[in-house]
Amino acid sequence: AQALAEAGVNDIYISNEVVAPHKLARVAALAQRLARDGGQLAIAVDSPQGVAALAEAMHHAHGAHIDVFIEIDVGHGRCGVPAGEPALALARAIAPHRALRLAGLQAYHGSAQHQRSPAERQASLAHAAQAVRETRDLLISHGFGPLLVTGAGTGTFALETASGLWGELQAG
Repeated sequence: AQALAEAGVNDIYISNEVVAPHKLARVAALAQRLARDGGQLAIAVDSPQGVAALAEAMHHAHGAHIDVFIEIDVGHGRCGVPAGEPALALARAIAPHRALRLAGLQAYHGSAQHQRSPAERQASLAHAAQAVRETRDLLISHGFGPLLVTGAGTGTFALETASGLWGELQAG
């Protein structure tokens, strides 16, 4: 993210969780720098501890804020909170922090990228889309929104696009 900012990119999304305090200090400093230059930094979170650590780091980035995407586990099993109520609990943990702005959901199904048959990918993404829809609708019904859904990948982006749920694709 720092290299991108040095190259002049001013709208950057770190599509993973950062929890180490020294790395979060760098994230906060970058958010402050981008805000000063008219840009924006966003990051994924998937735990209350991660939200608290990010909020603490951003407390020192006076006047800056960071867009936060709740990563939900849509089938990959690597990271992310379960869809539904756990994501709502995380949204509620984000809400009190002025420097954190809930921007949406990170929904990336990495293992679906490597499924060989189109039918397998379609079945995996149907499950992912259901998790995204239910979670997004739950958060909106509790006053959180609008919410951008980001994710997808090279092997499945056509399916995410067809779902009408993903508003940003991360196909490589």
